Amino acid sequence: MEKNLIDIIAKSGIVGAGGAGFPTHVKMNAKAEYVIINGAECEPLLRVDQQLMAVETKKILDALKLCMEAVGADKGVIALKGHYEAAINSFNQLLGEYEGISLHLLPNFYPAGDEQITVYEVTRRWNSSTVWRYRFQCRDHA
Repeated sequence: MEKNLIDIIAKSGIVGAGGAGFPTHVKMNAKAEYVIINGAECEPLLRVDQQLMAVETKKILDALKLCMEAVGADKGVIALKGHYEAAINSFNQLLGEYEGISLHLLPNFYPAGDEQITVYEVTRRWNSSTVWRYRFQCRDHA
């Protein structure tokens, strides 16, 4: 069995769910300070991520730790909305076992979950494409 996480991901054909099908192993074959799980569902009626986070908490934390190790990240953050009480309670029960991993509670707004805005909310850092996208969204929805 293959032991290198990036090779496992590449051979599995895992791609992003954002519509472009960007290969996940390409993202994972880099160095990063943070690995952020975006658990903020953008549609108000969606509940799948909330349920998975509440029920499969240990698997999610174990996977996050593996991803952090693969990219050399010191920080793992699970960003989720503050009203996902069951998921928050499940994570809080186990977080003490996972050094470097924390929760970041997001406000309840729609739409939520934009990856660039979530990265800013967690890191308080902008990059040029983030600033452009944020300004564009604000201008369009003001």
